[in-house]
Amino acid sequence: MDQFPKVSICMITYNHENFIEEAINSVLMQECNFEIELIIVNDCSPDKTDDVIKIILENNTKASKIKYFKQQKNVGVMSNFAFALKKCSGKYIAICEGDDYWTDPLKLTKQFNFLENNPKYIIHSSNAIQLSDNFDLNYKPVLKDITDKTFILDDFLIANNIITCTVMFRNDKIEFPSDFYKVTFGDWMLYVILLFTSNKKAYRTTECLSVYRIHNGGVMSNLNDLKYFKSHINQILIIKKYLNIKRFSNSAIEILNQYSLESFRIEINKRMYKEALRTLFGNLYCSKFKIPFKKYAQSVKNYYL
Repeated sequence: MDQFPKVSICMITYNHENFIEEAINSVLMQECNFEIELIIVNDCSPDKTDDVIKIILENNTKASKIKYFKQQKNVGVMSNFAFALKKCSGKYIAICEGDDYWTDPLKLTKQFNFLENNPKYIIHSSNAIQLSDNFDLNYKPVLKDITDKTFILDDFLIANNIITCTVMFRNDKIEFPSDFYKVTFGDWMLYVILLFTSNKKAYRTTECLSVYRIHNGGVMSNLNDLKYFKSHINQILIIKKYLNIKRFSNSAIEILNQYSLESFRIEINKRMYKEALRTLFGNLYCSKFKIPFKKYAQSVKNYYL
């Protein structure tokens, strides 16, 4: 066994007292012929997440593999994520958030072997099983694709194509731009940074190695329709700025226009007229952006009368 870890597992957690034990155990059950370390960073959870982790540290025979950090105050998801990644010292980093877990004891070995044998790839990921808030594990894959896929940077400009709890990537020196802390989807931004700085590719297999949990306390569950569209607009604009893209592609324009129009409709229906006008005039990405003026003009007019 090597003295230093070959794989670091990055696990951020917040209010995961009901899930964190399963997540930790799924990491410690991994069968590897290389050293691993599990980096857990608790973003000052007000629930009993800290108690659960401490019990594991005191009683689990593999607790020596765990390095546990607890923030003294809540720093937010992006800052906590960046902090955890910087604590990882392995050649590779795998991600498993505190509300997800792995199902295959050979997950790390399979991904380690792939990256060792395929130097042109910086990311390896897989499919996952979706687990709903009512613990309905129906064994339906999150992704419907039936073929393995290779992705390049352009594939991540307007969408995330991989599931966080399935990812392993090369621990190249990561420089976080200041705008990293302004995005909602830190994993997506991380992949953009990795692909851009390395000029390598990402690989996704259809094999299900993990469970992706959907629950009321999750980041995605807390995005209502308006926040969902606004967050995606913001993410795409930050990616454009980071990559210094001068002009949007037609596909990016189409997506931005779609998200902007949906935001506009929701804001009008909620009588958020100032916000709607800001969305309308702040997100005209091309002349083909079609706003249903006749349908909504009277509502806006009434606001100013």
